[in-house]
Amino acid sequence: MSRRVPTPRQGVVLRARTSVGVGLALLALVAVLLADALLRGRWDVAVLALPALVLVTCLAVEVFLRPGIRLHAGGITVVNPLVTYEVPWELVADVTARFLVAVETADGRRIRCWGAPTAAEPRGPAAVDRSGRPAARRGSRPPGVTVAHRVIEAHRAQYADAARRPADSSVTARLDRKPHWMTLGLAAAMAVAALSQLLFTG
Repeated sequence: MSRRVPTPRQGVVLRARTSVGVGLALLALVAVLLADALLRGRWDVAVLALPALVLVTCLAVEVFLRPGIRLHAGGITVVNPLVTYEVPWELVADVTARFLVAVETADGRRIRCWGAPTAAEPRGPAAVDRSGRPAARRGSRPPGVTVAHRVIEAHRAQYADAARRPADSSVTARLDRKPHWMTLGLAAAMAVAALSQLLFTG
């Protein structure tokens, strides 16, 4: 069975497994609640609960399942809840990894990646040397350097030089910020519908 090789624009996607697990659990809960009402023949309950269930589904997808980082030839795509950032390699000044992976741009912006794999790593009991200072463990990575950080840096090293434009080029790279208007509109509509049901039927 052949393995499909992603195109440069598709790139590599990094997501936090914990967030994906929480999102899938919420979707499963929504499906169970809706199926239970339908199997019991309570169509009225299913219809009344539909706006709230759709709202929870939107939040599960937008907050837990959709966020992540996509690395491709054009730059870094940071998908955060309710907004997506397109950062060309020309604007990437640094990538830091603390509790959250963050992309620092050449113009001083700092974009935190809420859906990236966590930078926190489990640590065992700290070893100390004769002077009482923490001793470096064999094979350990420097603080803040995780697998996600190394993948990002590898893509940056691969594409950054090729992405640099000539000094006399009239085309300038810019950061693109795209709010998720469709999700915002749907979530707002479902919130209003659910609130209206509470006010007029409760």
